[in-house]
Amino acid sequence: MSPRMMAQGDMDGAMERPAPVLLREGAQLSFQFVSGDTEPDADMVQDGNSMVYFLEGERGRHEDMNLKLTVSPDTNTMSLDDDTSDSELDADYVVFETGKEVKEDWLRPGTIFGFHHIALKPDADKAEFEKFIRNVWSPTQSDALPDSKIIFLKSIRGDRAGEYSFVWIIDSEETRDYYFPESGVPSKMYTEFEKGWSWIAADDQMGKFVSPDTEEFTDYVVR
Repeated sequence: MSPRMMAQGDMDGAMERPAPVLLREGAQLSFQFVSGDTEPDADMVQDGNSMVYFLEGERGRHEDMNLKLTVSPDTNTMSLDDDTSDSELDADYVVFETGKEVKEDWLRPGTIFGFHHIALKPDADKAEFEKFIRNVWSPTQSDALPDSKIIFLKSIRGDRAGEYSFVWIIDSEETRDYYFPESGVPSKMYTEFEKGWSWIAADDQMGKFVSPDTEEFTDYVVR
């Protein structure tokens, strides 16, 4: 069951979902990691103007952990509490680049939420890196793969404040497995798509900023 609570029904008892908070630029994503045996809580509901989701770890570095994800329309919501945070991975992020404008709900149950932490080189110029994301990386890749979307995040609170990540959202496990039958192993079809953007990983492009061999990703499933 999705952690989103149905809104109060009308006089006939009809129930409606509250409108989702879309993953648009300026939205805040708050990550609270929980143990892998944690189940969705009935109290995980709409919280004011924010929406709360339960994501189950499925593949990657932190597949043994689940994620409580709170999505707010802006960064005015103070979600991360340093006194109650149990994990150094807990953080608040702002969405700062999405490619084409986000007009649909990318957090429906069954969606793959692939979280990728970006490790920058010690001498990387962060302002120039953000320009690279806005002008090169996002226009090239955010909307290039069918049935998926890449959004870029910057941490604003937590141990990773000031660091960058991206979320690769894929509409279903079936689609993800079509592109990646095994963790980190692309299909022939994905490899063909990848030819359209692989050039951005070159040393004179992404290589100027991102440390090699430091990929940290986890795929979560929205429940």
